[in-house]
Amino acid sequence: MTTFVVTVTYGNRFNLLKQVIDIALAEGVSKVIVVDNNSMSQSRKQLQAYEHELGSDKIKVLYLDDNYGSAGGFKRGLAEAYADTECEYILVLDDDNLMLGNSMAKLENLIKYLENLTNNFILSFNRHLREDNFKIVNEGWIKGYLDNNFCGFNFLHSLKNKLFKTKKNKLINLFPLQPIEVTAMGGSFFHKSILEKNGYPNEDFYLYADDSDFSYRFTKSGGHIFLCSELKLEDLDSTTISNEGKEIGFFDEEFSEFKMYYQIRNHTYFSKNFIENKVCFYGNMSVYLLFNLKKIFKTPKKLFFRRYKLLLRAISDGLVNHLGRTF
Repeated sequence: MTTFVVTVTYGNRFNLLKQVIDIALAEGVSKVIVVDNNSMSQSRKQLQAYEHELGSDKIKVLYLDDNYGSAGGFKRGLAEAYADTECEYILVLDDDNLMLGNSMAKLENLIKYLENLTNNFILSFNRHLREDNFKIVNEGWIKGYLDNNFCGFNFLHSLKNKLFKTKKNKLINLFPLQPIEVTAMGGSFFHKSILEKNGYPNEDFYLYADDSDFSYRFTKSGGHIFLCSELKLEDLDSTTISNEGKEIGFFDEEFSEFKMYYQIRNHTYFSKNFIENKVCFYGNMSVYLLFNLKKIFKTPKKLFFRRYKLLLRAISDGLVNHLGRTF
C-alpha cells in the first residue's frame, strides 16, 4: 500500500508542519506532498531546508506565488499526488493534523476489511472537531446533510434534538465505523481513483466549504464515507478556542472577519444548491439571523453592527453566486 500525504501550509506555521511531516513519515507514509500557499519568508526558508534534508523520495513541495486558499492549495496537491505513478492512496492532512497510534497499520486493515476503497472514503477521528465526532462515535449519530438547512442550521432538526434523545445506531462489526455524508478534508483517506469521478475541490470557494462540497459530491454520486474512531488525529493549533476553553464565535473580537466572511458566504452558496423547499430554506435563514441578532445584548455595539453587516454581505454574495477571492 503506497500512501501519499497531501497537506497545505501558509503563514508562519513550519513548526507545526514539521511535526506533521515527521509523524506521517514515521507512521509509514511513502511521501508527503506539501503545498506552500505563499507562506511567510522565514517559514518558507525553513521548509526549503527541510525539503533538501529529507530528499525528493520523501517530500515534494509546491511553492506557490500567492495564497490560493485551502481549495486552490488542496486542488494542486491532490493533482500532484494523482499524477505520480507510485501513489495508490491519498491521506489528506491539515498542516497541524498529527497522526496518532499506528494509523497506517489500521488503514491497511481497513482496506482489507472493506475489500477496496474505490467507492469508500475513510475519515479519521479528530477530537477537536467540535462535538460532531463524539456524537457519531458515542451515540451512533449519523451525520447526514440536513435538507433545506442554512449554513448547517435547520430549526426543526434542532428542535427535535432538544425534545427527543438521539437513537443509537449499531456500529459496523469488526471496526467501529459510522457512515457520514459530509466531512472536512483533514484526516480523509481514499484511493486516488476517486479523483477521476469526483474531481477536485472547487477553487471558487477559496476558503471553507470546499471540503463539504467535495465530500457531498462523492456521497451524492453513490460513494460511502465512514468515520473510524480507531483512526485518531490531534490538532496542534488551538487558536479557535478562547482562554476560557470556549469556542470562539463570529461575534467575538478574536474571530477573524476574513474567515467569517468566507465561512458564511460559502456555506450559504453550498446550502442553496440543495434546496428542496424554498419556504423551509428561507425560514431557516430567518431564524439563523434572529438567533445572531440576539448577540447584540452581549457584544459591544460597534463590533456587533460591523459583524452583522458583514454577515448580511456574505449571505448576499453566497445567494447570488459571487464566489472567488473577494474579501
